[in-house]
Amino acid sequence: MSVSKDDPNLMHSSQDPHLTLGLTVVLVITVGVRLVVIGCPLLGNFATKNVVYAMIARNLVEGRASFWLPRLDCLCGGERGLHLVELPLSAYLAGGLWKLLGGSLDVWGRTVSIGLSVASVVILFDLVRRRHGPSAALGAAMVLALSPVAVIYGQCFMLEASVVFLTVAVIGALDRWLSGRQAVWLLVAACCFALLVLTKIYMLVLLLPIGYMLLIESHGRGATGVSPVLSERQHGQDARGTRQWLGVGLFCMACLPAVGWVFYVIHVASPGARLADQVFYSLLDSAEAHRPPHPLLGQVDFYRRLFDDLAGVVLTPVGFMLPLVGLLDRTWRRYVVWLLAMALLVVAMPRKFYEMNYYYVVLLPPIAILAGLGYARLAERLRPSRMAVAALVALALVVSLRYTAGPLLMLPEEDRAVLPAARAAGALAAEDEPVVTMHGSGIDLLYYCNRPGWALEPDQPELARRLSECRRAGGRLLVIVDVEAQESPEGAGRLAPMTPIAEGPGFRIYRISDGQ
Repeated sequence: MSVSKDDPNLMHSSQDPHLTLGLTVVLVITVGVRLVVIGCPLLGNFATKNVVYAMIARNLVEGRASFWLPRLDCLCGGERGLHLVELPLSAYLAGGLWKLLGGSLDVWGRTVSIGLSVASVVILFDLVRRRHGPSAALGAAMVLALSPVAVIYGQCFMLEASVVFLTVAVIGALDRWLSGRQAVWLLVAACCFALLVLTKIYMLVLLLPIGYMLLIESHGRGATGVSPVLSERQHGQDARGTRQWLGVGLFCMACLPAVGWVFYVIHVASPGARLADQVFYSLLDSAEAHRPPHPLLGQVDFYRRLFDDLAGVVLTPVGFMLPLVGLLDRTWRRYVVWLLAMALLVVAMPRKFYEMNYYYVVLLPPIAILAGLGYARLAERLRPSRMAVAALVALALVVSLRYTAGPLLMLPEEDRAVLPAARAAGALAAEDEPVVTMHGSGIDLLYYCNRPGWALEPDQPELARRLSECRRAGGRLLVIVDVEAQESPEGAGRLAPMTPIAEGPGFRIYRISDGQ
């Protein structure tokens, strides 16, 4: 049986020392499993995605880019290329902290993500505790803390941790306002939503559960302890309608910065625009690559992969059963619209979920709430001892580590020469001198060289012509990592006659000759 959030016993439970201990354990686990890689370079799992945001942060704080026009180190049109897909606010925060306090930009990027992951767990715990009680809150928090995708990408220099944080912050703050708290919670919710859609424009789908909460769910709530201006008790139905439409108006206004930026991107990236030749990648490119309806939606393998991911790297087999049990609790219907909004994302962008499992992190909050309901139901029926609960947590941790240990701890052989190669290139190239890098299809080597330049693929057509173009544009050094893999008749093997000017285990540096 679920507990009403207005139940005085539930309010008292927030002071329960056992509940505090439980939350503390969850937070220690949240930090602990992510902190082990805090000092690792941004190599390995989705390295290119990580260094994209690291490049953007570095270029912003060092004055080579504006807030509204993020730039990479990859040269386009003679300038650092524009990356106009989103405004990476958490990356900007990491860059600002690095500029202010010093240290490693990589570490600051990971630290910001870990901090946002912890904050997400706390906010989700508070939301579920107020709505469904302490057992459901602990279950939901633990699922969010230990989901393998949340662990892997909750410590990366990526935006997923900020998207989850802003999502739960919006829903949590709006729920507090609708529960009769101060009007400041509505302002907090609207501001978080504005930041969320600036970060990821596709999170406009969150307007569906927001609209449901404002226009439908709020009819079943009473207002207690609010100011005279907003008190439904004093103003009756008219005041309730005023509150609803005040919320709707604020959230519509919160969309305006993101919508304005999207139209600005369309203008900047359109053919013939002044900066169009400097665009490395934009929302227009992404929209073209993921134009709906995508053929993946008609393939059985897509749905098989979706199930495998949900039962594996998203929830693990241990956690996968909990949301199913949660469906037996009728209160799960409060989250139908939120779940439908997340399903709409999958339908709108199936290729992203199929190829890049970090997109599942966005789906986690409502799924974790269902899991919390399932855990509360099982706990009520089975009444496990503390030892049994500790054993379950230990099992969940072990199973999560089974999925996360490899991506977190294993540095691929082909990446191990990136840092020494970058140091060698830094000693040979002048500051801001463009360099040419060759490391598979990634740009992580270019990032660690800390120079503008180009990332060429060894097997790309007309490699010699591209090298000549790079030389004419000012590139003098060619840095190659994973030499054995690169030296093939189709790739860098064409460079065999050239004499390296520096080399080490797994890397070589050439001076591009006039004939290249």
